[in-house]
Amino acid sequence: MNISDQFPLLDHIPTGILAINGDAEVVLWNRMLEHWTDRTREEMVGKGLFDAYPELEAPAFRLRIEQVLNGGPPVIFSPQLHHHLIPCPLPDGSLRSQLVTISWLASHKLALFSIQDLSEQHRLIEKYRFATTELEEELRHSQLLEREKDLLAAAIDQAGEAVIITDPTGTIEYTNRAFLNQTGWGPDELKTIAIYDTLFAKPETSFTHELDILGSGEIWQGRQNIMCKDGHSFTASITIAPIFNDQQKLTHHVIIQEDISRQVAMEEKFRHTQKQEALITLVGGIAHDFNNLLAGLVGQTYLATREVRDMPKTADRMKKIQAITQEAAEIVKQLLTFARQGEMHSNEFPLASFVKEFAKLARHSVPENINIRCDFESGLFPFRGDPNQLQQALLNIVQNASEALRDSNDGEIKIGLFPLNPETDAAHIRKHPVLRHGNFAHLCIHDNGRGIPEAIRERIFDPFFSTKQLGSGLGLAMVMGCIRHHQGIIDVESSTANGTTFHLFLPTIPQKHASSPAHQSAEHAGVTILLVDDDDRVLEPTMELLEAMQHQVTLARNGSEACEVFASQPEAWDIVITDMVMPQMNGLEASRRMRKLRPDIPVIYATGYDQSLVIEDTRKMENTILISKPFNPEELDQLIMKMARRKK
Repeated sequence: MNISDQFPLLDHIPTGILAINGDAEVVLWNRMLEHWTDRTREEMVGKGLFDAYPELEAPAFRLRIEQVLNGGPPVIFSPQLHHHLIPCPLPDGSLRSQLVTISWLASHKLALFSIQDLSEQHRLIEKYRFATTELEEELRHSQLLEREKDLLAAAIDQAGEAVIITDPTGTIEYTNRAFLNQTGWGPDELKTIAIYDTLFAKPETSFTHELDILGSGEIWQGRQNIMCKDGHSFTASITIAPIFNDQQKLTHHVIIQEDISRQVAMEEKFRHTQKQEALITLVGGIAHDFNNLLAGLVGQTYLATREVRDMPKTADRMKKIQAITQEAAEIVKQLLTFARQGEMHSNEFPLASFVKEFAKLARHSVPENINIRCDFESGLFPFRGDPNQLQQALLNIVQNASEALRDSNDGEIKIGLFPLNPETDAAHIRKHPVLRHGNFAHLCIHDNGRGIPEAIRERIFDPFFSTKQLGSGLGLAMVMGCIRHHQGIIDVESSTANGTTFHLFLPTIPQKHASSPAHQSAEHAGVTILLVDDDDRVLEPTMELLEAMQHQVTLARNGSEACEVFASQPEAWDIVITDMVMPQMNGLEASRRMRKLRPDIPVIYATGYDQSLVIEDTRKMENTILISKPFNPEELDQLIMKMARRKK
């Protein structure tokens, strides 16, 4: 019979009750403790008390608990000396103040913990203590009132913000020194100033509406151009609060006036920077499209020139049109350079290894409380594009997902890569018919955050649209531009219940097949390779690629395994290709151990991170090279053969 069933009344008392056996295992955990600790009975029964609460291992607690377990007298832990023996949080997050009594229940050979919540009593004691202290402070303050008034007046007079007190009509009755310094007015001239009509007057209207607001007892805040005595003006942040007497009659206004001219200038500079970024985006888009038009124009002009060879004047005009078109193309090239799109470097690389390395980078760019999970289908997904631009676009999406998960306790970002599936992707294909033609890889990034409100979902890719206080609104616009630049499609699904998913459809290119063995030259005879990587999604496709190039490949899934495989037959390998970042042992350390057995073994290090982080370490080793992922297959094959021949 369960111990809890023997004491059913313990679930109905306002005291926390638990019991442990002679092995200090919890055998009883009543409902009050479930409520206080948010730990269920099923979770706690059978768990070691000292495992559940390691702080009880301290001698001051453990010795006295074991004293009771040995049949000793009861032990009391007071809230004054031993705070929160069994931590039980209150709704506000603070811990309950406890009186804990531990008694030996001889009939059941159990130590019974009775936990009494004294939080309310302590709150009342603190309340009375605070009231007493407050009364003492009030008496003390009454004795120092005159001195404080003097200090207050001095502080206001020395404040950096202008402080003005006016009557309800705007006649100034008091100003501090900062107001005089800001405006240039002298103390004797203040009576001549109607502050709301003179200093605060708007070009198009008076301050009448704002005065009505102030008269109703509300506080007004805003920005105003303040006129100085010499005629120039500055922008000030203004707060105006009404002052009422005991009969709730408006008697005065107090005005706090801060010169924010420098802040306004910085804001204007920031807006100008945003406009420049927008201009760059606009110019890049226009230049790209215009270049396509020029390409068509050049082609048509070239054909027309051939057709009018027997018409000298027309042929001459067509040649001039060609020259003008070339000049226009040069101008577009300059615009692309200005828009930073002329620097795009397209390479062929497998998306599978690229996304795998991107996932590693993403893990370092999000808070630790957010989990990143990957789900890939097998395949290389060969792709042509700029890996740097694509990486930046994906990082923008991940950072937005991280922002959506900022307040989540179980935040997760899932990165998936699959071939386009006509069944599961049918809705996307209907929406974007171009997906019916050609081969596409489906890259999706999902977060279980708060979702994108439906009211703004259609605007998230608009330049300058942002829900962030300091956001430029260009992040997702850049993502859209990057995907379109790679002839891809981007789509978004979002809801408050399921979070947000960005679907990226990227066109893949036909995979190049290696030449048949009959056509391989003797110089390209395959070599034996030890291939090391911690991700099967990269390891196995890379092995197939190298075997298609007539190489013999052996796999290792981490640095330690690679060292064991290499040590079994050190002379069997012509070259080692290893990932840099792996669990248990990284590629650099593994290669150093291998070279203790074979100092001449060539090593190719592959990394998806910034090469500058590791290039100094690899540069010190001879017959090694560092390459970036994803790599071009043909270039990798050439590099393997070059290094293998160098060894021989």
